Amino acid sequence: MTDIFLENEDGEILMIKRSKNKEILPNVYNGLGGKIHTGETPLESVLREANEEGGIVNASGVKLRANLTVKDKFGFWQIYIFYGHIAKDSVVIREIDEGTLEWVPKDELTKYYLVPDLMHWFPKMITEPDTFQFVNVEYDDQYKIINIKIESLN
Repeated sequence: MTDIFLENEDGEILMIKRSKNKEILPNVYNGLGGKIHTGETPLESVLREANEEGGIVNASGVKLRANLTVKDKFGFWQIYIFYGHIAKDSVVIREIDEGTLEWVPKDELTKYYLVPDLMHWFPKMITEPDTFQFVNVEYDDQYKIINIKIESLN
C-alpha cells in the first residue's frame, strides 16, 4: 500500500476525510493512497493513486519518508509513505467515492480525527525532512493502538 501527503504553499496538507460509509475508519483523515497494483513500484502506485483520488499530476519533491508495518483485524500491511509539494490552485477540492479532499493546516492537525497512528510519526515527517521513519503499529479490533514502535534514520 502507499499514501502521500502533499503540502501547499500555505502550509496546508492535502488529506482525504474517509467516507462515513467506509467499513474501516469512517470519517477519519489520511493521506491519499491505496493498494499497489501488480507490476507497479511504490512510487508508480502513489502517483497513480494521487491522480485517481485528487487529479494530481504535478506534485514536486516527492520523496519516500516512512515505511509502516501495520497489523490489524484484516491482516498485515506494508505501507510506503511519501511526502511532496503541490500548488494549492492546481488541486480541485471535491468529493470522491473514498471520501472528501480537504486542505488541513499542518499546525492544526491535532484538531482533526486522524488515522490513530498518524500523530505518532507525522510531526517528525514535517519538522525533520531528512529523517526516514520505520513504524510498526498493531491495532485491536476497534482500531485502538495496542503497540507502536518507531525507529528513525537521518
